[in-house]
Amino acid sequence: MRSYLDKWKRHMKARAFVYLGVLGFLLLTANLLAAASFALEPSVVLGLVIQAVIVFLIALSIRQLRLTKRTQEAKSEQLEFLAYHDTLTGLPNRRLFDDRLERALLHAQRSEQLTAVMFLDMDRFKDINDSLGHAYGDRLIRLAAQRLLGCLRGADTVYRQGGDEFAILLESFAKPEDVRVVAERIQMALEESFILEGKPVTITASIGIALYPLDGSTAEQLLDHADEAMYAAKKRGSNQFRFYAPDIDAMVKSKALMESELRHALENKQFELLYQPQYEIASQKLIGMEAILHWSKGETLLQTDGDWRKAAEEMGFMVPIGKWAVQTACWQVNSWQEAGFSALRMTITVTASQFRDERFIEEIALALKESAIDPGQIELDLTESITSSNVQEASEKLILLKKMGVRIALDDLCTGLFTRSGLEGMPLDSVKLDSTLVRDLVDDDENQLLAAAIIRMAHRLGLNLIAKGVDTKEQLEYLRFLQCTEVQGKLFSSPLNSEQFLSLLNDKNINR
Repeated sequence: MRSYLDKWKRHMKARAFVYLGVLGFLLLTANLLAAASFALEPSVVLGLVIQAVIVFLIALSIRQLRLTKRTQEAKSEQLEFLAYHDTLTGLPNRRLFDDRLERALLHAQRSEQLTAVMFLDMDRFKDINDSLGHAYGDRLIRLAAQRLLGCLRGADTVYRQGGDEFAILLESFAKPEDVRVVAERIQMALEESFILEGKPVTITASIGIALYPLDGSTAEQLLDHADEAMYAAKKRGSNQFRFYAPDIDAMVKSKALMESELRHALENKQFELLYQPQYEIASQKLIGMEAILHWSKGETLLQTDGDWRKAAEEMGFMVPIGKWAVQTACWQVNSWQEAGFSALRMTITVTASQFRDERFIEEIALALKESAIDPGQIELDLTESITSSNVQEASEKLILLKKMGVRIALDDLCTGLFTRSGLEGMPLDSVKLDSTLVRDLVDDDENQLLAAAIIRMAHRLGLNLIAKGVDTKEQLEYLRFLQCTEVQGKLFSSPLNSEQFLSLLNDKNINR
């Protein structure tokens, strides 16, 4: 019914003037007949014909005027489009691109965000154009333009500078790595074969990238620098992209390599857990261990072990890696128990991205169920920044974990706000003195005061207290003086793999 009404409306709109003429004629006829007492004399008939002709001519004139106006508007729109767009691809031309670039720079200046200009040149396009002909080359340009548009956001702009060169404007992004993702997406899109008259044609592209405000503050500077970077990319070989600033280019390439290595490590199970023994100060008794994630290959790529962890957290890899770590640690506890050793506490570090993951609670519960261990043997180590970012959400998750029977430890207290009210609102079992605080504990008065305050507060709240990074006897004695209860560090043992830890258990004769 609705489709019928729509058709009727379109029909009436298209023939409105015809029906207007008919209606005018009928009304005029009725009026004349009434005036002539309905006597159809020759003069009356002639008058009716003349009146009808006049009505139709008026209706047709009005219709012609409207059609002429529509034609002129369409031509005007077409001329305006041609004034701002490329005739071959329909993309914005240099005039429209420059206007959008200027507005993007003003917006980036106000919002303190980055803007990027990319220059793209197809590799060996001339060979394709010469071998297949200009018609094929033009069609390839049009198809490539469509793929470029598919790689960008709605706010971004791409224009054809001429030949096989394109310029791309990327507005409002946070970090250079975001531009790298777009460049890689464009390269992958263009690498897929184009079908021209049934023939597959493959092309690649060299891309140069300039960033505002890092590589220039004006449109001209950014365009020139992007062009320079594009030619530098071509010198590297085909299908390359390069940032104008060498340090940014090196940083982005390094992170891209790290992302590739992390993905490879995750797929090929290159990670392992090492176990740092934890001891009770008073009795020197082994009471547990901390599971430490280890990736030897990662340490050869970056300067410190913390670098690849930070990169993995930023790139979203710590959620699957952390899931694997929890499962592995739980099964390791099960393995040692099956071997006849008494139950020890296993501390597992949880990152911010893991804790925020919507399946985090479910994954913890599944790991405990599958390994069939006592939840009280697992202690999740959270940093204070995780719990303070969203206190309500953090508290809800911690309560759910406590209901499972899992222990909760709070770490990095030396770097955050440590208040009784803040701790009292959380279901904690342990707090930790971070290694950065313990390192200068003997000689640093401020560290001594802070450590003493944390230890007193932990005792008042009935919380267990563990000091990390205890490497010297002087540190141990000072912690004993402050009434710290547990320690871990190189003074007792470096992190051990599962076989080495098993030997430690045998040496300590920790049996049931």
